[in-house]
Amino acid sequence: MTENWLYDAHPAMFRSNPLLFILLLISVVGIVGLGIWWIKCKGERLAVSDSEILMERGLLSKQRTQLALSSVRTVRISQSVFQRMLGVGNIEIFSAGDYAEIAIRGMPDPNRVRALAARRDA
Repeated sequence: MTENWLYDAHPAMFRSNPLLFILLLISVVGIVGLGIWWIKCKGERLAVSDSEILMERGLLSKQRTQLALSSVRTVRISQSVFQRMLGVGNIEIFSAGDYAEIAIRGMPDPNRVRALAARRDA
């Protein structure tokens, strides 16, 4: 059965840290740093479906964390002033304990993830 993903995104590179992006872009060594940063961003993924949340990390080796929407207790969004202006934020998703089962930084439209997780109650 194919999942109907309602949200599927990688961390936003430029919008999560525009000053670092510009500094790396103008330096020769920065080109290598920019490439490494791009690979790191493409190696992380957060996806929300009708029934679950999936976080994947890694390009060659993978770390996957799946969490049923019915077990989500709290979605915490952290945003600095610049992150709010650029529409990105850090997301932490809790189910039972004091530690987040899913934590990912620099995600575009973080409030959409919170809204999708809250839809399970509707």
